[in-house]
Amino acid sequence: MKENEKKIQIWLDEEGNTLTVTWGFQPGYYSDTDDDRIMVRLDMAGNVQGVQVDDLNSIRNKSIGVKHTLEWWDQLGKDNRGSRPRCALLVDDSREEVARRLTQLVNVPHVEVSADDTWIPWGKPVKLQNGQWNKSPANEAELDKSDSLLATKTRNQLREWWLAVGRNPRTPNWDIASTCSIDGEQGLLLVEAKAHAAELAPRSDRCGSSNDENRERIRQAIAEAAAGLQVVTESPWNLSRDHHYQLSNRFAWAWKIASLGVPVVLMYLGFLGARDMAGKELFHSPEDWEQCVKKYGAGVVDNGSWGQRLNIGNTSLLPIIRTYEQPFYP
Repeated sequence: MKENEKKIQIWLDEEGNTLTVTWGFQPGYYSDTDDDRIMVRLDMAGNVQGVQVDDLNSIRNKSIGVKHTLEWWDQLGKDNRGSRPRCALLVDDSREEVARRLTQLVNVPHVEVSADDTWIPWGKPVKLQNGQWNKSPANEAELDKSDSLLATKTRNQLREWWLAVGRNPRTPNWDIASTCSIDGEQGLLLVEAKAHAAELAPRSDRCGSSNDENRERIRQAIAEAAAGLQVVTESPWNLSRDHHYQLSNRFAWAWKIASLGVPVVLMYLGFLGARDMAGKELFHSPEDWEQCVKKYGAGVVDNGSWGQRLNIGNTSLLPIIRTYEQPFYP
């Protein structure tokens, strides 16, 4: 293809009565317009790179115009539905209200989030006067990089434990991370959130690092955590870099932080009734979500540990399963 030429892909699905036209091929997602029959395809920066027209016969021989307005959830890219916008909404309020909300969500004696605590993310993306968006309120936390959540020494210890090389490589993101008080000590609330069953990574989920030294260091770190948890619970743990990786790294990081003297509440949070995820297996009750988590983690984590305080040395690690109804109407 010549330099000044541009590829356009046109797909007519006569049986499905759908027309798709694509002129950009960067990673992206579909977003609604003011016409229910028409969606636009956006790249991760919000640039239109295609259009999909459903119910094509209804607009045959007609000229129609549509409006597409970028909303705050569009700034979340491919994660603009499901759990991520709900996490942003959960923490998008006054500090007093968010602290109350998180404390009630944990619902464990002697665990409290106060208005003086720090949580990441801290709200929705904000549209600025110049029309640009400030996405930072909705950014997720990397614990080795967020200086408001852990002391510098602890963050450095975590990074060295997890990674062998690299100036600033990615470490696991957390849907919500907040400082809190646990039994009167400064602790950490770590939240992994899901809005439908498919958001739980497939069992074949594995570490995506392409660096062999880092992959080996991550394998060792997860194995160390599994061995430590097995000693504490006297039950098998099968955490792994090569399967159930997200679940494994959640427990591994929680264990390591507790081993460094910072008490941790690790919450698996299920959002109930996420109707924007039509066609997915949704959670309709706390029992739905708990059953889903335990089925997914069977043979990987000790399911008897949920809701139990695990003593990592002299420091508490409490894994819990919770649900929340967070309205979201995109």
